[in-house]
Amino acid sequence: MPENYIALFDAPEEAEARKIIAAAQPALERGIGCIRSGRDFPAVKAGLTDKLKSGIVNAAFYRFIVRAKPFTVSDACIRCGKCENACPLGNLRLRDGTPVWGGRCTHCMACICGCPAGAIEYGTASRGKPRYQCPEYEK
Repeated sequence: MPENYIALFDAPEEAEARKIIAAAQPALERGIGCIRSGRDFPAVKAGLTDKLKSGIVNAAFYRFIVRAKPFTVSDACIRCGKCENACPLGNLRLRDGTPVWGGRCTHCMACICGCPAGAIEYGTASRGKPRYQCPEYEK
């Protein structure tokens, strides 16, 4: 999928994002077919790099890097609640109309990329970077 982890990477331009989505479509359709028919997803053999990334690197990333503390919200916040609705973990709540993050953040960046006012930042890491949200997300 197009990059949405704007704390480290830039989101692609719209044309590039559409190419990425189009290339992923066949795999998505196969997954949808498995779900609809009640079949398990096909087994994927993990290579050494995969094991390294999902093992040591992932464990270190979550232990030392993933924190909700750097998230901030500016006065540009329109108090629409889209950030709260976008959080897949229910880790973000509105308090007096302002987003407040809990301790279970997974760094998905859905709150940042889904904010229509661009009011949410992740410290200085996301400042000035374009946000990406799949155009079909709202549909």
